[in-house]
Amino acid sequence: MIKIKNKELAVEINELGAQLHSIKRQDNGIEYLWQGSPDSWGRQAPILFPFVGRLKDDQYQFNGQTFHQTQHGFARDRQFTVTEQLDDRVILEQHAGDDTKKVYPFDFILRVAYELVGDRLAVSYRVINPARQSLIYEIGAHPGFNMPLTSQGSYENVEFSVTPAEKYSRIILDGPYNDSGHPQMIDMTKPFMLNHDLFNHDAIIFKTCGSDFTATLADKGSGHGVSVATTGTQYVGLWSAYPATGNFACIEPWWGIADNVNADGLLLHKQGMYRLAPGQERDYHFSIRPF
Repeated sequence: MIKIKNKELAVEINELGAQLHSIKRQDNGIEYLWQGSPDSWGRQAPILFPFVGRLKDDQYQFNGQTFHQTQHGFARDRQFTVTEQLDDRVILEQHAGDDTKKVYPFDFILRVAYELVGDRLAVSYRVINPARQSLIYEIGAHPGFNMPLTSQGSYENVEFSVTPAEKYSRIILDGPYNDSGHPQMIDMTKPFMLNHDLFNHDAIIFKTCGSDFTATLADKGSGHGVSVATTGTQYVGLWSAYPATGNFACIEPWWGIADNVNADGLLLHKQGMYRLAPGQERDYHFSIRPF
């Protein structure tokens, strides 16, 4: 397990999937990151690459071939290699291999950086195309946070708010697929309290359209919470497990989205995909601030 720390925070990262394993403040020792449970959700903070969400029938077509790929891609289940580490910063990389080529016919380098900046954990993803053909992909984050943050609290006493506090277009899921042709408006001018039934139709998806967006979970009983600040995302999801439930909630910055209900299965037509020209690279950023 990789450890980084500064005067404010102590963070642990697992080289399997470059997944966050622990986020604690130095002054209170509270564990902010969900620790996983087989009863509800066994993961903690997977990186979603090269797809966000589910593909129609877990497959897609490219250049006349059919490829099979499960939800959220494969990066979360492969080892990363540490390429740089300081007391308060670490960089990890994952490259394409024979195993990935069976389900995703592209060369890529995925570089993940975690850096402590005061009381924030800055997270950066860099996607690099080392090949002679365009790289087609999506990327996203899926960190889960303990809610409530103390044993005295309750899930229903956790408040969710966003900044800017305004009305947003919400993308509805039809099963595991997005129905972006029939969005609903969600009024976020005022916060709302969590309850597990909020997630009976999966994630609440905010269409952020690249604007700065901060989502905050505040445990009203303890006065502690966590804010996730995003920039450049197309979507941000709020999710927890249902009908099996756990005391956690995920705030998920997404540069991509699950297949549309009307998807034809062709990768070149897939909603939400990014494209990198040969030799190009692109960065994606968000930050986590526990308080």
